[in-house]
Amino acid sequence: MSLAAGVSDAAIAVRDKLRGRIGQTGVRRYWPGKAPEWADEPGGGDDLDLPACRAALHQILPRHDDGIGVGVSGDDRRLRRIVETRAEDRDESRADHRRVVRQAEAAPTAEERYGEDEEALEDRRRRIRERLLLLEREKEELLAQEEEEEMVAADVSEDESEYGIDSGDEGMFIALVKPNFIQKTQRVTVAERKRMEEVAQQLKEVLMKGMKERKIETRQIMVEEIRKELRINKIIKSEESDIEIEVNTDDEENKAEEYEAWTNREIARTKRDKEEREAMLR
Repeated sequence: MSLAAGVSDAAIAVRDKLRGRIGQTGVRRYWPGKAPEWADEPGGGDDLDLPACRAALHQILPRHDDGIGVGVSGDDRRLRRIVETRAEDRDESRADHRRVVRQAEAAPTAEERYGEDEEALEDRRRRIRERLLLLEREKEELLAQEEEEEMVAADVSEDESEYGIDSGDEGMFIALVKPNFIQKTQRVTVAERKRMEEVAQQLKEVLMKGMKERKIETRQIMVEEIRKELRINKIIKSEESDIEIEVNTDDEENKAEEYEAWTNREIARTKRDKEEREAMLR
């Protein structure tokens, strides 16, 4: 394999890398002490002429001022395609860069967006305040209108229930009650009303008399019950006194003597303990 073929493979690999592709690369095996297959002369690794290689590379891919090879011979179509592809890729990259710059210039900054948001928010608040003021004003007008309608309705009802006679000379107004018709079956005369009142008074007196009599009877019953209880208690006490006379009281006398002896012992013990404490303190 010649040097041009090796350079061509390297150029293809560079093109694939620029396009973002991962090409298939053959793995070459190098043996120690053995020259690569693409070298012109076996064993020429130590005597490699770098200027000659550079001249050959410039002959295959001559450089232009902008870094693109343009002097490719017509026979090597692959190298021509590589050069054209690199030029297209660079043009696309420049176009993308210019588009990004234009978008960045056209896009508003964060501060501008924040300012626009603040203005929109303030405008919205202003509209809300105006709407609230308008609603309050409408509500006040509606309440005033309702109050006026209620006053008019009250005046009309008063005019319907009462009517007056206006004397033009003195300007006096006399209010008269509007007559109300009552059926004959529902009418109550003065005599009937008086009779009903008398009946109600009699019933009230009877009830009061019955209540007084019941109170007197209840008081008498309570007095009789108390007297019975007193008599029973008197009989019980008399019987208990008779029983106490008959019962032997020796046990009670013994208990009294025992209590007195115990009291004396406790007093003596307390006195002895007190003397012992005083002796210890001394």
